Amino acid sequence: MERQHITEAYMSSLKRERRAADNTVLAYRNDLQQFETYLNGVVGDGAGWGQVTRDHVIQFIAQLNARYSTSTVARKIAALKSLFAWLRANRHIGADPILDLRAPPIARRAPHTLTPDEVVRLMEAPVGENPMRARRDRALLELLYSSGMRVSEVIGLRLADLDLERAEVRCAGRGSRDRVVPLSPRAIVALRDYLAGARAESAAGGPTDYVFLNPAGSSLTRQAVWLMTRQHARAAGLHGEITPHTLRHSRAEHLMAEGENPRRVQEIFGHANIATTQSYRQ
Repeated sequence: MERQHITEAYMSSLKRERRAADNTVLAYRNDLQQFETYLNGVVGDGAGWGQVTRDHVIQFIAQLNARYSTSTVARKIAALKSLFAWLRANRHIGADPILDLRAPPIARRAPHTLTPDEVVRLMEAPVGENPMRARRDRALLELLYSSGMRVSEVIGLRLADLDLERAEVRCAGRGSRDRVVPLSPRAIVALRDYLAGARAESAAGGPTDYVFLNPAGSSLTRQAVWLMTRQHARAAGLHGEITPHTLRHSRAEHLMAEGENPRRVQEIFGHANIATTQSYRQ
């Protein structure tokens, strides 16, 4: 079981020292558990990491290639390479058996984006029998598009992060990189409307400082935001897979098309690399 204990130590360092995002930690944990299961059938659960060879990894990857897409295999290889690099750095193994192993090249698809008219249709979709929920959803969609924030950033948003007087929001991004993002007039109007009525009613069940709440007064989940976005996209008659990230991509593309400085767009979106920002040039 020593191998599993060492793996847990690595997972802790991934979160604590490298400040990896929660989604990354969860994905890596699942990937490494899958590799552990494979190793148990090959070398047994008593074998240490020093007994794992390059051939073991290659055979594991061959099994992955028969079951998963190239992008999924590439991510699982990245998880293994990160683990073995950590094992070597912390002297749990003498040499890294997959130091020069490369992930398969991934054919990147251009992200799906909406036209400005389609964005307006989506923003106007939240209507219906529950006006309180409609106000919340409208504010959430307007914020997602106006700020270009990620879902994880939006659901973690606190009231103190909003400054509607200055038309900006403070966003806790990946890797503890905070940034201040401007808000559009439409987003400000929608947020004021939501905060004045719908949110106050949802928060009646108890004190909470999260901005976006469900009817029980708890913060929203990622899945809830994704389902909500999909529901309103269908109501708006939009085709294709419309997700919260579609709004982020759309906003970046629209800003670049309007002639915004790429460095400014990089700051707003929290891109670590300017090349990511420049990929939105049409």
